[in-house]
Amino acid sequence: MLGIVPAAGRGSRIQPLGFSKELLPVGSRMDGQTERPCAVSEYLVRRMVRNGVDRICFIIGSGKSDILEYYAAGYDSAAAIFVAQPSPVGLCGAIF
Repeated sequence: MLGIVPAAGRGSRIQPLGFSKELLPVGSRMDGQTERPCAVSEYLVRRMVRNGVDRICFIIGSGKSDILEYYAAGYDSAAAIFVAQPSPVGLCGAIF
């Protein structure tokens, strides 16, 4: 099953951040014995994987290479796919 994460927006209402809003740390997770920050998008991705998604498509815009780096290896058992949206034209433009 394929999950879609639209992440091409500029996040202009929460700027100035030095990173994409999808990577905003909210809470934490355990990585072995180490507690690490958890990106807000991880909560969505984790639920997708838990419910059977095996491929996650991130729709990203220019300046969102940090999302690509963060999820490049996939997440848990799901592979990551990245699609570039040249200009953020809304959710319908991202999906269709």
